[in-house]
Amino acid sequence: MAERTVVAEAPATPPHEPHVPHEPRLTRRGLIGSAAALAGLWSMATQESAHAAPPAVAADVDPGALLPKLVRRITLGLTPAELTLAQNLGYDGYLEYHLNHAAIPEDANLTTRLSALTTLNMIPLDLFPLQAGQVIGELSEAQLLRAILSKRQLFERMVEFWTDHFNIDITKGDDRYLKTYDDRTVIRPFALDTFPNLLNASARSTAMLYYLDNTGSIAGNANENYARELLELHTLGADGGYTQTDVEQVARCLTGWTMWGRGQGTNTGTFRYDSTRHDTGQKVVLGHVIPARSAAAGIQDGVDVLNILIDHPNTARYLATKMCKWFLSENPPTSVINAVAGVYTATRGDIKAMLREVLKANVVAEAPLKYKRPFHMFVSGLRAVNAQVATTSAIRTQLTGAGHQQFYWPTPDGYPDKVDFWGGFILPRWNFAASMMNSAGSQTNGGINGVTVDHAAFFAGATTADAMADRINTTIFAGELPTAERNRLRDYLLPNAPTTLRQREALGLALSTPSFQWY
Repeated sequence: MAERTVVAEAPATPPHEPHVPHEPRLTRRGLIGSAAALAGLWSMATQESAHAAPPAVAADVDPGALLPKLVRRITLGLTPAELTLAQNLGYDGYLEYHLNHAAIPEDANLTTRLSALTTLNMIPLDLFPLQAGQVIGELSEAQLLRAILSKRQLFERMVEFWTDHFNIDITKGDDRYLKTYDDRTVIRPFALDTFPNLLNASARSTAMLYYLDNTGSIAGNANENYARELLELHTLGADGGYTQTDVEQVARCLTGWTMWGRGQGTNTGTFRYDSTRHDTGQKVVLGHVIPARSAAAGIQDGVDVLNILIDHPNTARYLATKMCKWFLSENPPTSVINAVAGVYTATRGDIKAMLREVLKANVVAEAPLKYKRPFHMFVSGLRAVNAQVATTSAIRTQLTGAGHQQFYWPTPDGYPDKVDFWGGFILPRWNFAASMMNSAGSQTNGGINGVTVDHAAFFAGATTADAMADRINTTIFAGELPTAERNRLRDYLLPNAPTTLRQREALGLALSTPSFQWY
């Protein structure tokens, strides 16, 4: 992956928290028609001292007041339909609705679109002869379409979470094909299942074993790459109490965990335990003795390692911390982490049970705003204006420019989820919002190829600048847009009656506001 260039733009200051004033610098000529309008929105947001941190909320908080916040946390972008669903079901009912993802009827258009992507359901034998670009392109297309259109939004958020947790660089050799198989057989089946099932599937993922060089690991020359990341990134965490000796011992346990090579019929590219490569000697992992076994029975060494890690208290804490960071904040309360870790231990890693603890109303009430990563911001923008997406290729190009094209992170730790990493890279966000609202399904007028937005349908019945600003506020922001930002959009729409160009540009400006960068 090419080194990401960070543009020295104004940091995306959360609109409801204390911040240091900065004056934004707009470097794209004519962005959304009026650089002054966009700069004004950001200048006001960063200069207003009235946006203080939210007060602490009592444990008996009314969950109904939190519905827009819950929708934003468990979906890839609030829409009027999702908010209405939440209001009809109530806080706990809405959460349970999304936790029971298999019972949610999928979007018919999405099902049709996915059925045309034939590589998604292929086995490695059939994938390997194809052009890698087709396989990668269809997986990337599917991932974006699901994020935008799926009714199973919490499920898609967890797919994204685990894709980063068990990161695989899709550009590495055979992973150009095997990542599609991993997505279908590892991440998606177990994203809302249990961590033991997910970890066991990942440990047998040929995409993972290939990516971290375990496919060539043999007795007497064990490769430590997968063993190290299994401990550091997948289970215990970097400070999880293991030693270099533990890494070496785990690597010995996993010798022979490989894949069938090409030319092996339907087995091609699938998991294989090769007993001829296994180290049969005794090992000691985290104080647990793994006895010497015959080569034929040696696969049990790896199974024992996985069970040791699954049941380790540091795994419970590491996963609880990471899950709380994903849904709540970069620095979640220790008490919440402890509670979620306790649920992990009590249920042996039931992911849904952990999420119920993470997303309790009183916990969500106290969670500060979180900064959207580029993928989240792009998808939430498309959902907010009900964009029609014929193809995602141009969106993916813009995600690449923003440093966040899925599956392309080169190291095993996955894309960062920190404002310090993404906060100074604001220009691609503005460009995306501008291009989307310039779009008529092509790039002729600086739009996004394959994306159209019906601004007339969005503003139907609203004929004045005030009415249109209110429509933006209610539809995109659930009525929670700060007054100053709402008024700035209203002023941009003046004089009445707003022109078609001004209406489209105002929507682009709304998606570029500081408030839209946070959730």
